[in-house]
Amino acid sequence: MNDEMTQMKSRRGLGKGLGALFETVPQEEQTTKSERIVELSINRLEPNHEQPRQDFDKDRLDELTESIRDQGVISPIIVTPTSSSDRYMIVAGERRWRAARAAGLQTIPAIIRELTDAEAQRQALIDNVVRQDLNTIEEAVAFDQLIKQYDMTQESLATAIGRSRSAVTNTLRLLNLPENIRDMVRRGELSSGHARALLALSDASAQSNAAAVVLAKQLSVRDTERLVKEINAPPAPPVPRTPDDERKDLHVRSVEEQLRRSLGTKVTIQDHKTGRGSIVIRYHSADELDRLLELLTRE
Repeated sequence: MNDEMTQMKSRRGLGKGLGALFETVPQEEQTTKSERIVELSINRLEPNHEQPRQDFDKDRLDELTESIRDQGVISPIIVTPTSSSDRYMIVAGERRWRAARAAGLQTIPAIIRELTDAEAQRQALIDNVVRQDLNTIEEAVAFDQLIKQYDMTQESLATAIGRSRSAVTNTLRLLNLPENIRDMVRRGELSSGHARALLALSDASAQSNAAAVVLAKQLSVRDTERLVKEINAPPAPPVPRTPDDERKDLHVRSVEEQLRRSLGTKVTIQDHKTGRGSIVIRYHSADELDRLLELLTRE
């Protein structure tokens, strides 16, 4: 059983609202007088450049190519005529078309539909969402387009595609991430779980910095959630300074000044606590280092 058959089975588990709203039941069973299934030349087809799916996983495409080479194309693609004579735009099924072309097929079964540009775009969006061919960011973009262009609510969209409203909402929230993090999700460097955890940070800069840490340390989603909580934790209140602290600061500054005059360069006393600390002596050239060494080692 090839990849297409598995996808078709998964679609049958969706809610009834999908077929009623968008007519996405198997097209072989749903052709009307205004559409027909034909064998079209591979070279007479062109992709829909406005479709939401932009990334085609090479390994999965190779698997589908081998499946089509062995069993052919089981599910017809959907196309619509273009303004160019004898050419068609792919509305749904670009991955099958790419795989069929790679498998060396000369023709591919297709359902020809007379669609307006808006209808073609809607069909492409729904087909990709139902088939689960989109990465999480592409899916979020598709949801956003369906809601804005076709006056859908999150509730009606969730019902149509057989998901919970919270799932739709959480997917849409990913569009609030900066573009660099969305690209990480598209490339599979971050999962949608990582991305949702980063949304708890207040601004794009903090989100990007945290994402860099996640990638560098290969953090799990749970570790990422902990990192975000630490970043969002309020800073510790300042420790009140006592008169003794002030006197110590005055003494340290006095010693630094004495050393500066003696050595002729900047000197800093660091981590001065309970009589312990470090003395940092600055120099700016090899000659100056030699001079300081001579001063410090002179009897």
